[in-house]
Amino acid sequence: MMVLLQGVHAQDLHFSMPFQTPALLNPALTGAIQEDYRVATAYKNQWSSIGAPFQTTYAAYDMRVFNTGESSNRVGAGLSFFNDKAGKTEMGMTQLNLNLAYEVQVGVRKFLSAGVQAGFVQRSANYAGIRWDSQYNGVGYDPSLPSGETNMPQNNSYLDAGAGVGWKQISHSGFTLKCGLAVNHLTFANGSYLDNGTDQLNLRVVLHGEGELELDKHFAILPKLVAVNKGAAYEFIAGGQIKYVTGEGSKYTDAMVPSTVSLGCYYRYLDAVIVAVVYDYKRVLSIGVNYDFNVSSLKAASSSRGGIELSMVFTGFFEKQTINL
Repeated sequence: MMVLLQGVHAQDLHFSMPFQTPALLNPALTGAIQEDYRVATAYKNQWSSIGAPFQTTYAAYDMRVFNTGESSNRVGAGLSFFNDKAGKTEMGMTQLNLNLAYEVQVGVRKFLSAGVQAGFVQRSANYAGIRWDSQYNGVGYDPSLPSGETNMPQNNSYLDAGAGVGWKQISHSGFTLKCGLAVNHLTFANGSYLDNGTDQLNLRVVLHGEGELELDKHFAILPKLVAVNKGAAYEFIAGGQIKYVTGEGSKYTDAMVPSTVSLGCYYRYLDAVIVAVVYDYKRVLSIGVNYDFNVSSLKAASSSRGGIELSMVFTGFFEKQTINL
């Protein structure tokens, strides 16, 4: 069994709607908001249909620190917290990050941003609920018997770092484009759970893009994609949403901001179909709910049930004000 454990590489944090978790997607997105601050949270429960679930929790706070000069250039800063637990042993990781980003206006409605991330990571596992073959006495299970295991995985801590760039462009035709590239695990830390073990983290490269095409004053199409590569592992999510604007808004300012409802569907390559709904209340509170329907070879055991994911993003101003849209 210990040979198998040496071949296990802990998964990175994973959400099916990564645009609802910007600090996890790309540090260049830190402070990339029109408001002064943003609070974001998310929770994912996966594979409960086939045993002890994988649970992932996310929380982040970021803000615009200040604008620079007379242009729209600005500095963003933020903190983020992630926790991931898998199975009965709750094997996983906890990470605390500090993000900094700078956005510069390079043209009319064109913005370039860059960000860095520094983090502290702890990997851990809980073996209290595990039953070993040596603890069966011939009649039943006896927890007082020794497990016979002498090289159990231990908690491990290390420093992590990442960096990213982003691009935003708003056209006069009503189309908005946002894209970016991020690279994580720049410290190449040893993430092994085993004493004297080696599990050097591979670079995690994230490419993402999203757009918004206004069809009329009430409907818009939101195409999105995310591609992730880490060593031999990869993930590709593509799809989109249809957004419906529920009311009328101010034409030139945000004095009156309508609410929106977005319905969408995504495909995670060779793994799942994701159905999502996002309600955005007057660009103040965004609530998202999505569900994974498993389509991989595991669907025979999972009955195509993947997991539910909940997210919430709150934005606001330190002082009440009206800004141009």
